[in-house]
This record gives sequence, structure tokens and C-alpha cells, in this order.
Amino acid sequence: MNHNPLFNRLTDIEGVEIIKNVSMAPHTSYRIGGPAGIWIVPRSEKAVGQVLQVLHRARVPLFVLGLGTNVLVSDKGWDGAVVHIGPNLDGWIFEGRQAVVRAGTALMNLIQATVAVGLAGMESMAGIPGSVGGGLRMNAGAFGQEIASTTVWVRGYYRDGTPFKADRDAIGFGYRTAAQLQDAVITSARFRFTVDDPETLAIRMDKALNRRRARQPFDVPSCGSVFKRPPNHYAGKLIEMAGLKGERIGGAMVSPKHAGFIVNTGSASAADVFNLIRKVESTIRHKFGVRLEREVKLIGDFGPGGG
Repeated sequence: MNHNPLFNRLTDIEGVEIIKNVSMAPHTSYRIGGPAGIWIVPRSEKAVGQVLQVLHRARVPLFVLGLGTNVLVSDKGWDGAVVHIGPNLDGWIFEGRQAVVRAGTALMNLIQATVAVGLAGMESMAGIPGSVGGGLRMNAGAFGQEIASTTVWVRGYYRDGTPFKADRDAIGFGYRTAAQLQDAVITSARFRFTVDDPETLAIRMDKALNRRRARQPFDVPSCGSVFKRPPNHYAGKLIEMAGLKGERIGGAMVSPKHAGFIVNTGSASAADVFNLIRKVESTIRHKFGVRLEREVKLIGDFGPGGG
């Protein structure tokens, strides 16, 4: 794809960094992935909308990347535009019991900040990787808390650059999903908390972190949980019962610590991970009649079964 005319139009937008052919591997928690055709880094919410308008008019394939968790990028990369919303669009402002937070903020950073000022509602989600925007899109949660419960509104743009603002009740939050946010580019959100003792909150946060570290492979690259929890089952338990703990294809391995994770042992390609995902899915369907639904998002061309 010839990106030169598009590149020139994007450079006219104030507050945007644009680079061609950027390797996506360093920007994903898997440390895997080929290049992005155009890498776009907007530094304001307004710039995000302007970028989206240009991309929409040019009919360029678009992928929005936060902190790179919960995604697997093809070895071939993404021959389109990647809009990166991470440290370039982070930070928050506390307003009493509420906070307005930019979408690129690391969720853990926000949790630590709320705990420090005695605001409760996210402390049990400590250790969940990724950004606030990503957490909203998948309604991240753990140990009885979900991001939906603190959300007041979410703001951003539709893919054509049209601005939107949605109150919590209109978003359609469900288990690991937020229906009205799937085709939106989130730029900020408002959250409402309750007041609690900072020391008490810190104890809860540390407890959640310790439980997560004890159960999950924090020491090797992964995307987090590969599969959603099936009705009446746990994906990790089914995979363990199928004898797949430690199963490997190339440099990809089903974690011996938690079977719901597929890790990069250091040399995995995206194809290795994808083929192992397919093997796990096929085995679980054959042994238990359960179809696992992927929580990880596949970006780029993976061939058959990659949809």
C-alpha cells in the first residue's frame, strides 16, 4: 500500500507524531509482531479525532493500540494505520470522589493513585495489565470488582472521527465486554469512587496483587488470559484437565503455572502462539464439547481460523 499521500495529510495535524514501518513487537506485552505501515501518536484528544477523519476518508485499515496487552500481532504486521494511545495520552484529574482519566493511562497507575488518596472501587483490580481505554472496552475486572461499576461516562470518537460521549447505562457493559465501545476510539472517561481508609485500601490492593502473582505467570511475556470464561466452566481448568499444561509449539507454551495463559518463552513467533491457540481450542472442543471464545484480539493476517 502506498502511504505517501496519507502520510503527508497526517503531518498537517498539530500534535501528532507519524512514523512509517514501526515494529509493533516492542509495543505489545507478547513482544511479538511485524511492522505497522503507519504508526500514529496523537498527543491530544482533539488530534485523535482529526487523525480518524483523515484515515476514514482515505479508507485506510485502522487498528487502535493501547499498552499492547490482550493482543497478538501477526508476524506480517499490519499494512495500515496504527493509532497508539498510551503514554502520549495519559494522566488524570481528581475532582472530589471522581476522576477524569485519559485513555492511555496504565490502569495500575490509576489504581495506585486512587488508593493513595482513599478512593475505593478499583483496588481489587490491581495487577490487571493494560490501559484504562482497553480496560473499558473489555470491562476489565477481578476479585469482585469491574471497571463498569465505577464508570460515569466515556468519551472519544467513532471510527469516522465523529465525537461521542456515552453514560454508563448506555454502554452495554457485560462480562468482559462493552457493546457500545467496540467500534469506538476511547480518549477519556470519568469514574466515581467511594471514600475509604488508604491503609485499608492498600492492604486490599496488595492482597489482590499477591493472589495474581501466585497464580499467573508474571515473569514471561504473555497477553494475559487467552480465553474468556465459558459458561459453567473455567478455561484454565479445562485446559489443565485436557493435559495441555506445558504444551509447546515452537517458542509458545501453555503456562505450567496457569493453563489459561499462553506464554512466549523467548523465541515465539505470532504463528507459534496462534497455532497453539488453535490446538487448545480443538482439544477442548473434542474432549469436553466446549467452544472456547478468545479474549485475545488477533491483529493482521493469520490465515484460516484467524477471524
